[in-house]
Amino acid sequence: MAIGDEHVFREHESEAPAVIGADYIAEREGMEPSQAYLPSKRVLEQDTEVTFELRRLADGRLAVLAYSSLDSLVACCGELQPWASLPEDKVEEVQRRSGADLVLWDAQLPDEQRNDGEEETRQ
Repeated sequence: MAIGDEHVFREHESEAPAVIGADYIAEREGMEPSQAYLPSKRVLEQDTEVTFELRRLADGRLAVLAYSSLDSLVACCGELQPWASLPEDKVEEVQRRSGADLVLWDAQLPDEQRNDGEEETRQ
């Protein structure tokens, strides 16, 4: 006896599909879920974890930076900023697991925090 949508399971073979959040909705509609781009430490091919960069705000709160597009991340953080992407609906989980107080979307970094490779502008 099978319970559920047999066509969904057929596509995933032995792996159950996502059933909560944007991944599931996008999957059902045949679309890719919206991605968020987060500044990270440099990731190497053999790495099994990603370390996202957090920023301390002037008021003392800790923020996760998230960007709605790769173009936005590059424009706001610099051309040499390492990054990782993940489904947009997972950003709150990154916030929770990192202990950050909030998520800032598409925030422009001050020149001294940008990663453009121009060391003289950051001194």
